Amino acid sequence: MSDDAQLSEPKEAVLPEGGMRIAAETLVTERLRALRRALGRNVAPLDVVVRRTRPASRRHLFEEACDLYWNELSWEEITDEEMIGDRELTEMVFPGLLALIDALLPSGESGGPDRKRERRDVAHDFLLWLAARLVQLRNEKMTGNGDHARIRREAQVTDELIDLIAYRLYSLTAKEIEELQVH
Repeated sequence: MSDDAQLSEPKEAVLPEGGMRIAAETLVTERLRALRRALGRNVAPLDVVVRRTRPASRRHLFEEACDLYWNELSWEEITDEEMIGDRELTEMVFPGLLALIDALLPSGESGGPDRKRERRDVAHDFLLWLAARLVQLRNEKMTGNGDHARIRREAQVTDELIDLIAYRLYSLTAKEIEELQVH
């Protein structure tokens, strides 16, 4: 990265509202429809928040996820460590963030979700925030505002990150993920 290249600027960690919330929810809903079609099964029935996270803890964990997104994205923009050709390896760009998501969605002994320990509501909040960020990046790209290469790269990893989090939220198997990535 050149010395005068612009890094992604961290935005405030707030859930989207109004039209941006609708756009983000629509993006997530369409992503789920695509998953259902590709897998040939419904992925939503298990996606129930059984125990809500206390508001202060929920806010803290959500802000931590947002901070990890910005920190790991900025590190990648500085180092280009995870570049293969002109694409980033998204799982390698966001190892800490994905570890946090895994901690929010622990598995029980049976391999299914551990409903007593999970923080599914926090993972949903972050997924919605990410979807809003992707909508914002796509809008920036269309208007031609900002550094086009940075916007393209951030949009690509954010789009792929949404998939990686959705796979975890909906407990996809390794085989299902492999099938999705082949298509």
